[in-house]
Amino acid sequence: MTNPTQWQATCESELQSFTRQDALRFWGTWHMVGEAKAPPFDYRYEHTLAVVKLGEWLGPLVGADMDVLLCAAWLHDCRKILGSGKSKGEKDSHALDAAEAVAGILECTDFPPHKIPAVRHAILNHVGLSLDKPLNPLETACLWDIDKLSKLGATSLVHFLCINPGFQEATTSKVLKMGDEWLNTAQRIASSMNTPPAKAEAAARLDFLRSFYGRLKCEWEHPETK
Repeated sequence: MTNPTQWQATCESELQSFTRQDALRFWGTWHMVGEAKAPPFDYRYEHTLAVVKLGEWLGPLVGADMDVLLCAAWLHDCRKILGSGKSKGEKDSHALDAAEAVAGILECTDFPPHKIPAVRHAILNHVGLSLDKPLNPLETACLWDIDKLSKLGATSLVHFLCINPGFQEATTSKVLKMGDEWLNTAQRIASSMNTPPAKAEAAARLDFLRSFYGRLKCEWEHPETK
């Protein structure tokens, strides 16, 4: 990852402070790393790192404003609580909460103030798994793409396997069943990309997931045919 400027370091610090405490609450247990408590897995921070890395890749390819894109990547889930929005009828306000936090987080940093509205716009429009039409402007479209790409491919699989036991009992059969069901959603996600590089990357990541779950199904249900 690129060397952070002051605003990037501030964004990462603010994010990690929030996600670490929320992950400790979510898991209810921890490991001691040095003298600090570390949760078994800080999903939100790891997800955000993946999104930032994808932003560093995609932004230059399509000519996006990197200040706007990377700031939105760091902060798009900065107020999202693990487990929120999963209850029936529960409203998901994390995009609005994050957008409202942006100005305060960036205060007294070297982030260009005139770019804050563009960051907020991107964050407010990143929620969901499919689109009816392409997003604009470019930075908003890119945040959508990199957030959704993080839900596909090998990295997404690691994140799923690490966080899933926090919500339910994890067994090989359940992982296989959930994976089969997820592939339909993953297809919709891959079809929702805005930019050509993201479309190509989404297709490759979707192919990997299909291959992985196909192999898992073969090994688990029909080991004699593998």
